[in-house]
Amino acid sequence: MIDSIATVECNLESATGYRLLTLNFAEEFQILPGQFAMLRAHDCYEPLLRRALAVYRQGGPRQLSFLYQVLGRGTEMLSLLGSGAKVDALLPLGNNWTVEESARAIVVAGGVGSASVLMLCEQLKRLRIDTQIFFGSANERSALGCGLRDFLDLDMPLSITTDDGSLGERGFVTAPLERHLAEDARSAVVYTCGPWAMMKRVAEISRLRDVMCFASLEAPMGCGFGVCVGCVVAVNTNEPSGYGSYKRVCTDGSIFPADVIRWEVAAMSH
Repeated sequence: MIDSIATVECNLESATGYRLLTLNFAEEFQILPGQFAMLRAHDCYEPLLRRALAVYRQGGPRQLSFLYQVLGRGTEMLSLLGSGAKVDALLPLGNNWTVEESARAIVVAGGVGSASVLMLCEQLKRLRIDTQIFFGSANERSALGCGLRDFLDLDMPLSITTDDGSLGERGFVTAPLERHLAEDARSAVVYTCGPWAMMKRVAEISRLRDVMCFASLEAPMGCGFGVCVGCVVAVNTNEPSGYGSYKRVCTDGSIFPADVIRWEVAAMSH
C-alpha cells in the first residue's frame, strides 16, 4: 500500500454524469483485477475523506484509469480536475478476483459496477476461458458512460440489458442470466459487481443452480485499510453474534464468495 500524489493525464466525460480519470504515478504498481484505490483531489479539504474507486484499467506500470459516476462532493471535485492536476491516491487496496481456470466464466456487471470487472474480463480473455458477459444499465446513456464500448471491444459473448429498453433487452440483467443458467449451469463460476439489489438476486440465482458466485461489494469507506471499520457487512457465521458476524469490505474484500454475505441485512444499509 502506497500513499502517493498522482498527476492527471486526462479526465474525460464518457457520458453525462460519468467520467474516465487517467492518472500517472511516479511509482510502479502491480494491480490485480478487482483491486481499488482511495482518491481525493489534492489540496481539497472538503470533503475531507477520499473516495473508493475500482481500478478500471492499467495502461502501464505507472498509469491507471478509474471509471466513476459523479455522485456527491467527492466525485464532483474529482470531475473538475483537468490535465496536470494532482490527486492524492492510496493504493493498491483490497483483494482480487480469483479465476477458476477449469470453469466457464459468467461475468455480471450492473451500472458502474463494470469498473471492477473490465480487467477481470481482459484476464479471462488472455487465459482463453469460455466467458459470457451480462452487462446491465439503466439506459443507453448510462451504458455508454459505464464503459460499454470497452466491453464490446473485447469481442467476447456479451448480453446487454437496459431498464428502459433503449439498448439491448428491456429489463434487469438478472433475467438473461437466469435463462442462461437454466439452460446450462455446469462447470460455471459467476463474477458480479453492481447495485446491492442486483448482486443479491445474482447470488440467489447462483445458489439455486448450485453455481459458485463471487461478488465485489461497494460500501461507504473512511480509510480504505481497516482502521475506521466504517464499511462492515454482515456475514453468515456459526459463531455467536459479535465481531465475527461482520467483515470489513476494504481489507477482508472487497470481493467475497456471495454465499458468505447476509444480503438481507446488508441491503438495509444500502
